[in-house]
Amino acid sequence: MRRPYAAWLAAAAVLLSACGGLSTSSPVRQGRDLGSVRENQVQVEANPVTPGSSPEQVVSGFIRAAAASDDQYQVARSYLVPAQEGTWRPDSSVVVFTDDSALSITKSSPGSVTAMAKASARIDGDGRYHELPPNSRVQVTFGLQRTPAGEWRISKMPDGFGTWLSESDATRLYDPFDIYYISATERRLVPDVRWFPLGTGLATRLARALLSGVPDYLSGAVRTMVPPGTRLAVDSVPIESGTAQVDLTATRIGSDPNQRQALGAQFLATVSQAPAVSRVALQLEGTDLQIPGTSDPNADSLSALGFPTPTDPVAKPILRRGTTLGNIDPLMLGDPADKPQTQPNRVLPTVAPGWAYLAMSPAGDEIAAVSGDRTQLTRWHGSTQLAVSTLGTQLTRPTFDSQGLLWVGGRAGAASKVWVVNTSADPNDPAKSRPQPVQAGWLADRSIVSLRFAPDGQRVAIISTDRTGQNPHVQVVGVVRQPNGIPLALTEAPLALAPSLTLARDLVWVDDTTLAVLGRKSTSQVVRPWLVPLGGPITAGPEIAGAQMITTVNAERGLVVTTDRGEVLIRAGNRWQGVGQGTDFLVPGR
Repeated sequence: MRRPYAAWLAAAAVLLSACGGLSTSSPVRQGRDLGSVRENQVQVEANPVTPGSSPEQVVSGFIRAAAASDDQYQVARSYLVPAQEGTWRPDSSVVVFTDDSALSITKSSPGSVTAMAKASARIDGDGRYHELPPNSRVQVTFGLQRTPAGEWRISKMPDGFGTWLSESDATRLYDPFDIYYISATERRLVPDVRWFPLGTGLATRLARALLSGVPDYLSGAVRTMVPPGTRLAVDSVPIESGTAQVDLTATRIGSDPNQRQALGAQFLATVSQAPAVSRVALQLEGTDLQIPGTSDPNADSLSALGFPTPTDPVAKPILRRGTTLGNIDPLMLGDPADKPQTQPNRVLPTVAPGWAYLAMSPAGDEIAAVSGDRTQLTRWHGSTQLAVSTLGTQLTRPTFDSQGLLWVGGRAGAASKVWVVNTSADPNDPAKSRPQPVQAGWLADRSIVSLRFAPDGQRVAIISTDRTGQNPHVQVVGVVRQPNGIPLALTEAPLALAPSLTLARDLVWVDDTTLAVLGRKSTSQVVRPWLVPLGGPITAGPEIAGAQMITTVNAERGLVVTTDRGEVLIRAGNRWQGVGQGTDFLVPGR
């Protein structure tokens, strides 16, 4: 998958490998270019209709023909009567079923065939990937009629029927791509994940997705510089010598240089994920649209458009042992020959017994914790403990956003709430420094288990359960802020993820589009990290008995868990390697 704006993640890599450290004896091999899109190199040809096929064979052949590598679906259309050939839209929806053994085709009546399958996911017409709950089943009935030559063809199918693909075919034919928007608080791109078919027309699909506007779950948290109602002036995005020509209808595009740069950045980051695209040229009905920061109409550099590569926090992780906090050098983690040692630092506080679930700000100058009974919140600036706030019950582990604001969830009376602390306010001014509630009405009847911020600070991932601690939800929402950056509310249309997890205990963002969630799918399983993309199948990490909290020092390769036995372990390939004894492992901004 091509993610030009996310390339900075690679530069932050900690020297880890499956054995725990970076080998100095093995040769370095060149891999795929950073940001390159996966090419569909496995070609599958569909079988045309066999003369004399039964209605069941026609339906079965039609479903399988849609998995061919021909993105025009010519063979699949041959299974339809002419009237259906022109109205069938294969990419209007995709049902993903587990494998061919999960698909059954039966004749339900003369001229009628029913297809059933055990489905694992659905991709809607906007490219949104929805994982389905376990044991989900789908059923579709097709009508068939004979041609003048006496052959059966499909004459009727449900409105909105697209294609059914096995999991292996969906992985071969589709890929996830990022659609980029602008943070409402800073010049930073924020991605939303969509799945589109590989092949011709990908650049056009990406441009159209960007033109469709901000998704509901990010409404108010991000913005787009594309004016409402803007469409492609021509029905495609041609690519010439590496330049994607995006010709837009003549809408009221502002002349403000910053807005035009942001518009260029959105299209460059989004459309350049298509193969062979390295530059984007914007036009208004055939007239070049000049973008400040470019020497010609072609945009080819996000930095030149005022969107430099984000930087990682520079503060070192901290390990807590008893009441002592010590710095950990992340480059030493995972090296079995050189166990990391905590390095006492005078600016770190002594954390008295009774304070737990620690978190550290992105700058490393603030540490927060909640009381053992999860009713109070406190924080330290340097070595000085600041005010203690009694908020409610069932407080979550606190977390900091990219602006250094402190967040915590919990219950106040009968309702769940989310609070934020302006850490830049004078701690001696209670009116400005006390925790303030953030509007999140959709969480009121839920119990908040964990919340963590994406690197951009405008998206937050939340685990919640029902009042009994069951029915976990993993959801992502945006943050609506005042012009000064102080939060007002969480957006009201959460993006739901990972419905197959029956237990979700903690989570962390491993990159800008992927979560690692501690959980399990059934009671017979041991808790483990699950990699949960913001659209796409979830994948299991190595089991870890007793895992309670999770963070990372290096994306998914640097996952760190804390167990109920007071162990801190780091991922080393498909196993876990001990870091040391401790109750909390703090990573800046995580």
